[in-house]
Parts: sequence; structure tokens; C-alpha cells
Amino acid sequence: MRFHIRTQVPYTQDDFKLLRDAIYAYAGIFISDDCQGIFMRRLERRLLDLGLDCFRDYYYQLKYTRDNHAELQKLMDTITIKETYFFRELDQMKTLVNEIIPALRKEKAHETIKIWSAGCATGEEAYTLSMLCIERGFHKGPGQVKIFANDISQQAIHKAKQGIYRQSSFRATDTSYLTRFFHPQEEDGTYKIHDEVKEPLTFFCINLMDKKRLAFLPVFDVIFCRNLLIYFDHDSKRQLIENFHKKLQPKRYLFLGHSESIINFTHLFKLQLFKLQQFHHSLVYQRTS
Repeated sequence: MRFHIRTQVPYTQDDFKLLRDAIYAYAGIFISDDCQGIFMRRLERRLLDLGLDCFRDYYYQLKYTRDNHAELQKLMDTITIKETYFFRELDQMKTLVNEIIPALRKEKAHETIKIWSAGCATGEEAYTLSMLCIERGFHKGPGQVKIFANDISQQAIHKAKQGIYRQSSFRATDTSYLTRFFHPQEEDGTYKIHDEVKEPLTFFCINLMDKKRLAFLPVFDVIFCRNLLIYFDHDSKRQLIENFHKKLQPKRYLFLGHSESIINFTHLFKLQLFKLQQFHHSLVYQRTS
């Protein structure tokens, strides 16, 4: 069903398709026809900020400006969804800290274990991983964990680095974690994360479709990329999964969202089942050797 959402600036179907295709070419994000109205309404904010009154003029600016990287970054800030929260889909994280990291620490006793939170939005997932690792002492000593976290939105990464969050980010957070790892900010009711939790983390802005920049990243033991593939079509999903395959050590692990699957990429990853407790299991993809 397509939702008809009006914009102040009129546009044609061709305007939508041109801008949709430009974003797809840059970031691999596919905007379906059903999301057309919401997409154009968000994009309209950028037009108004630039003083433009025509979507086609904005497209020409994107297409023909030689150095358009800064504007593409602003565009990503405008259209990307940054909704997430701490301790989301916790079963997967329990599998990581109870099963996978202990095994890796035995195997790599004198090496750093590298985890990548890909598409981290405003940082809640990465900070959750850090808190759980600190709780178990995985942040120091032999086999210590380092966490890398990226998003395509500079705005999101700026907020992640600040580490200040509103109540909505804590809807799945036990109060014990809130007490131990956050400072309440009395003036506005927000919470600021402790520097201890920031220590194992490196935040950075990168486009997951940019193979040249991805080449500068280290090779990881674990990649979390949850609830992101739903915004990609088959071709861009394939490219992303191939990129992850190259950035993972052999037989290492990829976590996806519960509703996501890469069943068509079994030559790159195989599904592993970890038993958490009776009748509860966690599914993880393991890179083929």
C-alpha cells in the first residue's frame, strides 16, 4: 500500500525515480514505491535548507557537482532511520559473550578480538556490546575485545560519540546497567554513558558500499549488522554480504536481525545454532573457510 503524503514542493514520478536511483547508486539503499511519499517528504527538508524549490534542480546538483560528498552526507543524515535502543535482541548478544568470545579468547590468547557493529545508528548496539564485555572482563588483558562501529550518517555518529541518550533508548535496559554505566543528567532527564564504556570503542563514518574505504578496515572476528539488510534489494544485499565476507576471518561470525536471512549466500556463510536454554536458540552465520 502506498501512503499519499503531500509535500510543499511538487514533484513528478520521474523526480522520485531519479533521486531514488541516485541514492541507490551511492549507498545501496532501495526506496520502494510504497515509501515514496515518506521519502520525498524527508527529502523536501533538504531542499528547503538549500533554498531550492524544485526536486529536479536538487537532482542536478547531486549529479553534476564535482565534489558532492558533503551534500551526499547531508542527504544520508536526512533520509536514514536512526531508531534503535540498548539491549535489542539480547539473545544474540548473550550468545556472543557466553559462547563465542570465551572460545575466541582461548584460541587467540595473545591477540585482540575485533568486533564490528556495522550500521550502528546512534551507537546503542555498540555500547551494549561494550557493557556486556566489561561486565565479564573481556575489555582488558590477553584476548581483549575492541569494538569498531560505523554508520553512513555523520549526524548519527556524532550522537554516538557524545553518548547521551533519552529514556526511549532504555526501554529494554535493566536498571542495574543504567545505574552502573550511566550518569543521569538532571537538567534534561537524559543519561550520559561512562567513559569506561567508551574506552573499547572506535566510532567512524563510512559507506558500506565503498570498497576502497572498507579496504582500510581490519579483518574482524565478529560482525553485527542487524536490521539493515531490509533496506537493500537483492543486488545491493549481495554486494554487502560479499564485503562482509572479505572483512571476516575464516570461520568467524556474522549476526543479522531476527527477520533477516542470507539463505541465498550459503557458499559464503553457513548457519550455526547455539542453544541458550531449553527451547531457546540463537542463529548465527559463520564464514566459510
